[in-house]
Amino acid sequence: MGSKKILIASLAAVLCAPVVAALAADSRTAAPEEAPVGKKLYKWVDREGNVSYHDYPPPDESKYKVEERLIKGEKAPAKKPIDENDKPLPPVVMYMIPKCLSCDMARTYFQRRKVPFTEKNVEGNRLLIEELRKKTGTLSVPTILVGDKVMQGFLESLLAGELDAAGYPPEPPAGAGSESRPEAPPVP
Repeated sequence: MGSKKILIASLAAVLCAPVVAALAADSRTAAPEEAPVGKKLYKWVDREGNVSYHDYPPPDESKYKVEERLIKGEKAPAKKPIDENDKPLPPVVMYMIPKCLSCDMARTYFQRRKVPFTEKNVEGNRLLIEELRKKTGTLSVPTILVGDKVMQGFLESLLAGELDAAGYPPEPPAGAGSESRPEAPPVP
């Protein structure tokens, strides 16, 4: 019977070496913002000196000597510092009319690049015509506003530069996603 206890104790020592190493490390030295994420480990020692490790306390603590420790795990993710890139993106507005090839091309570009935008149809709408005239001084469609920047007409490279400068994510590479990339919008 004695050799069985020695074998079990030896096996426990080999299997528990990483746990013992974790117990030996002092988890109280980490700064609060770098507090380790981990679990509690309970070391049970019975009256006969047998040691076992569990992730829960013994059902009857009076039968065991119990030590509770925290096993270090991965560090909690640090709070992301406030970054200039976290600021809200400027709104994108396109003044348009229904039968306008350049308006359709701009719309397709926004959709392909996944840029949220607002369309304002100025055809027959006096309030929007006046709004467009006040903001730009002219009546031209498409007129695209990226924040305070005004673009009249549609030139993909110019619009791409304005969106990039405003902080919008770049266009996904060709073939990314399940959508096909149309060359030009359909002509109505």
